[in-house]
Amino acid sequence: IELLPGDRENLAIQTRGGPEKHEVTGWVLISPLSKEDAGEYECHASNAKGEATASAKIHVVETLHEIALTK
Repeated sequence: IELLPGDRENLAIQTRGGPEKHEVTGWVLISPLSKEDAGEYECHASNAKGEATASAKIHVVETLHEIALTK
């Protein structure tokens, strides 16, 4: 487990107000993306009103042919 933000040069944590009043939107920007960045990322947030958690997985491919297509 690596806690972010850290000292990684290719990673930035961004936040802004909205979309609704009293809300904040946040995201992680990884650029340039490399195979070492693949994995699961989790976001944990809490305040006086409660807690929220979200997760996402990044799978890095070399070519478009490596992407599995489903119908």
